[in-house]
Amino acid sequence: MPTPTGTISMSDVNTELGRSSTANISLNETAVRTLAGVASGTISMDNLRGKSNVSFSPDGGTSAGAPVALYDYASGGGVASVTISCSASASWSYTRSGSFGFPATGSTTGTSVTFNLSNPTASFRGTYWTVSATAGGITRYWTVQLDNDGYA
Repeated sequence: MPTPTGTISMSDVNTELGRSSTANISLNETAVRTLAGVASGTISMDNLRGKSNVSFSPDGGTSAGAPVALYDYASGGGVASVTISCSASASWSYTRSGSFGFPATGSTTGTSVTFNLSNPTASFRGTYWTVSATAGGITRYWTVQLDNDGYA
C-alpha cells in the first residue's frame, strides 16, 4: 500500500520498503531515495508522501480507459507471447476476446502473467486480452494483442 499522503512517519516508509516498522532507516539510504524518486540532493518526508515500492514491467496505464497496449507477432510455427511482471504478488484479471490463446478469461495471483498464442494451422489467428492487476494498493491496466500466421 502506498505511503500516506498526509502525515507520514519513517515507520510508514520502512513498511512500504518491506521492513520492520522499527528498523533503522535514513533519508539518505539508496532504497529510501529510490522510493522518493530523489537520486541526489536534498530529500524530505514530503518526497515520500503517497509513494509505492510496487512496480510493474512494463508499466501499465493508470485507468481502464487508458491502458498500455502490448503486442507480439509470430509466424512459421512460432509462439506470440507477452509477459507482464510485478515486483510484488499481484491480483491479475484478464478477459480474452477470441477463441485462441492462453490463458482464457479468468484471474490469478502471482508476480507475473504470460499470454501465449500458438498456431498449428496455416490460417491466421489473432487474440486480444484486457488486463488489470492490483498490488500494494496500485492498479494498472493493459491490452494485449497477439497475432500468429501459423505455418506457411
